[in-house]
Amino acid sequence: MSDTTLIKVSSKGLITLPKKIRTRLDIHDGDYLTISSDNDQIIFRKAKIEIDYENQDDAWKEYAKRRLAHE
Repeated sequence: MSDTTLIKVSSKGLITLPKKIRTRLDIHDGDYLTISSDNDQIIFRKAKIEIDYENQDDAWKEYAKRRLAHE
């Protein structure tokens, strides 16, 4: 299912994902997305982050961010 919705970029480069897209893709507050570009397209993908619950510090968060940046 393809959806086209016009959104406006703020002066700080921020955008809002439309609710119907967030709902359809099961995107919630705190989820991570990856972003890439291909010619004139911007591509967002929902990121899958594996959490190490046994690690008591935030090192896994930094690892996940670096890993996402390279995917």
